[in-house]
Amino acid sequence: MAAHLQNGRTSDYLGPFRILLVEPNPLMRKVTRDILFLLGGRRIIDTGDIHSAAQYVSQGGVDMVLSEWYLEGACGVDLVRWIRKEPSEIRFTPLIMLTSQTRVQNIVIARNSGITEFVAKPFTARSLCSRIREVVERPRPFVSVGNYFGPDRRRRPGAVEKERRGAPTLLINGYDISQAEINDMIAGGRRPRI
Repeated sequence: MAAHLQNGRTSDYLGPFRILLVEPNPLMRKVTRDILFLLGGRRIIDTGDIHSAAQYVSQGGVDMVLSEWYLEGACGVDLVRWIRKEPSEIRFTPLIMLTSQTRVQNIVIARNSGITEFVAKPFTARSLCSRIREVVERPRPFVSVGNYFGPDRRRRPGAVEKERRGAPTLLINGYDISQAEINDMIAGGRRPRI
């Protein structure tokens, strides 16, 4: 079920999935929808606020949620926490955080709230596809430990594809942090030295 794009054609990789995109910026919502469309996403619901997002999720039938950190009326982490505390099957919904809020403490907060993957903006179609593939092809088991409920933060060795050489890094508190370092933090690894 690998996504292959050739000669400008779209894939059918995401065809079976109903995806909720929660992004308040109309331009970013369009860019992300276009990438999802190239990957075969035809059942995409989008909204910019947490209340509409919660309503869509509670109605069921959402297979994956992609959410920005800053939402109209709340924070994307609040949406993650609400979903993970639901007593129904909804709590197992994969959640991908798409955001430029990449300070180390924000990544830790998102990870500890139960996100499945974290994609730093600005992102490429390749980096978004890589995280979606993790969710679809290598789902992690869910664990409940103390106050935490969500995907096991430990990854199997080699699970996330290595970022290509020269991949952009992000400036955090005056220091660069790469998407690979973010992936390591989400997986429960060491924090980058900053």
